[in-house]
Amino acid sequence: MAPLSNRPPDALILQHLGAAVMLCWDRLPLGARESILRQADDVIGLAPVPQTRSEIVKLLLRNAKAQWVDSRSSARKP
Repeated sequence: MAPLSNRPPDALILQHLGAAVMLCWDRLPLGARESILRQADDVIGLAPVPQTRSEIVKLLLRNAKAQWVDSRSSARKP
């Protein structure tokens, strides 16, 4: 195990984990997605986010749209 001084902060690790979940979201089973959304409303130790589920869905939709636009742009390149 790395010494504490060499470890990245938990917040950074959680950012990476959250980004990874977003990138894999469309491949997750529906039950897993629902469980993640429900759990996000009830995370102990973090400040609550008003309308957490709604904000997560909006973020996922923005990400999906950005990926779609990127895929369309790269498809047009010769």
